[in-house]
Amino acid sequence: MKRFSISLAAMLLACTGFQMEAQSLKDLLNKDNIKKVVETVVDKLDVIPENITGTWEYTGAAVKFTSDNTLMSAASELAAGQVEEKLDEYLQKIGLRQGAFSYTFNADSTFTTVFNKMKFPGTYSFSPEADTIELDYGRSEKLKGFTIKTQVTVGLDSMELLFNADKIIEFIGKISSSSGDSKLKVLSSLISQYDGMKIGFELTRVAQ
Repeated sequence: MKRFSISLAAMLLACTGFQMEAQSLKDLLNKDNIKKVVETVVDKLDVIPENITGTWEYTGAAVKFTSDNTLMSAASELAAGQVEEKLDEYLQKIGLRQGAFSYTFNADSTFTTVFNKMKFPGTYSFSPEADTIELDYGRSEKLKGFTIKTQVTVGLDSMELLFNADKIIEFIGKISSSSGDSKLKVLSSLISQYDGMKIGFELTRVAQ
């Protein structure tokens, strides 16, 4: 089990490096965003079959800004909370919401994505060193030949899947049959405003 933490000191150092208006700072330092950045030690499991096997239900959007700069990374964790709220709003308009979207990973390297009762089966493979999984929908007619790589963070009861923005937009367009429509264009426009951003899903393990 890996353990990691982000300290309050790092967050404060990040904030002092930026000229922020009072309202912007207030928005960033709300209860939900502070919970993401400050605090405790979070348990993080290894990305291996036994830790991801089971059904995981969508609970919200996930956003991460990629940066090699420690202070920038701490600040971006705060900003990501605001983007997640907007992203989740647009995903719900497309139909991707809690109770309508889930992943089931099986021990035999097969998986199924469920969206509005439609099932999209496939196979998955690990890259443990990079904490990534490649999802291959070759067995699914609607997504035949489509593959997508995801960066995975998994805990006892929660999982985060992060994707390159262009690939996840393509994926959402295919499963929702909304490719090219106005809702997807609005979502694409939102994502295009941010450089170096990965987006994806927060998931919760479904009790068996």
